[in-house]
Amino acid sequence: MEHRSPAGAYAPLARVLRVLLTSVVGVALILPVGARPARAAESVFTPVADSWVDASRPTRNNGTKSQIRADASPVLNTYLRFDVQGVSDFSSARLRLYFNTAASIGPRVHAVADTGWGETTITFANAPAMGPVAATSTASGAGTWVTIDVTSLVSQNGPISFALTTTSTTALSMGSRESAQDPELVIGAVPPPPPSSFVVSRTGDTYEAVSSSMTFTGTLKSVVESAVGQLNAGGGGTLTFTSGDFDLGADHFEFDAIANITFAGQGMGATTIRNFTNDASDTEPFDIVVGNNLVVRDLTVQAGGALRSTSDALDFDAGNNILIERVAVTVSRARGIIFDGKGAGWTADNNTVRDCVITGIPSDGIELLASGNNLIEGCTITDVGGHGIQFAKASTSAAQPNKKSSDNIVRNNTIVNSGQDGINLNGGDRNQITSNIVTNSSDDMTGRDGIRLGTSDSVSCNDNTVNGNLATDNQPTKTQSYGLNISSALCHRTVVGVSAPNDFTGNRIGRRKALTRCPPSPTI
Repeated sequence: MEHRSPAGAYAPLARVLRVLLTSVVGVALILPVGARPARAAESVFTPVADSWVDASRPTRNNGTKSQIRADASPVLNTYLRFDVQGVSDFSSARLRLYFNTAASIGPRVHAVADTGWGETTITFANAPAMGPVAATSTASGAGTWVTIDVTSLVSQNGPISFALTTTSTTALSMGSRESAQDPELVIGAVPPPPPSSFVVSRTGDTYEAVSSSMTFTGTLKSVVESAVGQLNAGGGGTLTFTSGDFDLGADHFEFDAIANITFAGQGMGATTIRNFTNDASDTEPFDIVVGNNLVVRDLTVQAGGALRSTSDALDFDAGNNILIERVAVTVSRARGIIFDGKGAGWTADNNTVRDCVITGIPSDGIELLASGNNLIEGCTITDVGGHGIQFAKASTSAAQPNKKSSDNIVRNNTIVNSGQDGINLNGGDRNQITSNIVTNSSDDMTGRDGIRLGTSDSVSCNDNTVNGNLATDNQPTKTQSYGLNISSALCHRTVVGVSAPNDFTGNRIGRRKALTRCPPSPTI
């Protein structure tokens, strides 16, 4: 049964058909994007009043607009009122909102005790007080429906008011009751659990993310961010890309506080995710802030555009327990893959990069920045403009100044034609550099080495090991200065070639240079 106010009587035809068809047994329903059929035990209400108020225009009313809005600067708050009648089952209540614009941070829902405010008279100056935050929504892309659990706020028939706020300074626009996508309050019949997987495919310029219970259709950015929001809300799951070219255009994926998500393609030669932009801000195709227990595998990433030193292909800020395997990066504005643990309260630890291919990019292939206990193995890195692999401490001005990259393992990688050092360490402890093949480094910047250990800002680098590596130069005109260069006297107790000999022959200047004494070893 669907209850509607007179103002909601002119709902779009798709919604009317959705309700009517639910009573027909065996009919396959084609639903609006992100929608689902009402079930027999549900009661669906649309608002009898809605409006948004603006702190920068405290006496202006917006009650007749076709959108409702939320913003943190300037403050925009939305008020909704429903008239709940004829309901006996209050075991579940969900507020459904249509996002006209994308939201990396969803709105917060507050109870409003005063239900007497007027749709065409409410302003910021006279808006009723709201209670504390009672529910929050997931992030989602533009053109999608978002469901928020408001069971704690709905317990009886009669008028009920909500307020929507946000902590985001990017304004969120949602459909109002004057639009074709008016909000809904759905009461009763606990919905099915969120999906555990989506398949993302492309037809022309239209993308779909399809699960067993819902479908998102639109741009690549909107469908993937919406699907990830659903998976994240349900505790995680898998996003599988079919074979083909997936083009973000000038957009990029932005994920905030996600966990237990797998992004899987059909192979490095089969699935490509790309973008291209010269924007002055960060534009990583995979831009993840606070990610845990994530997997990215079996695809190629191409991040095109003008050189920008911090616009990478895969960027994990505060990323932990992440696996990147069988991923190719063939285009980037800067680095290929970076794990960054320098921000306030951040860690970027216990990650693995395995069997990846990185080639032809202008900066470092893989960087561990203030990041520990990571493993990089079996990767092939060629023709990069920076270091092949770098362990780097945080800068002196970072939120965690001089935080080291320590206890990492780099093994069995092949690094060819790095613009700077093949493997570079700047201020880290107990790192293991083992059984790598490094050739022909320093082909963009002179005076660089196959493997270089150093530091800056008076930070020590202690107890690192370099065993079983081949670092040589086989070009007719050699560019790689040394196989191993321990370039700072602050690098203490470096263990070289004790458990397995290194081969540092054939370089431009020599095999090894050290400004510090290492433990005696019979071979290098």
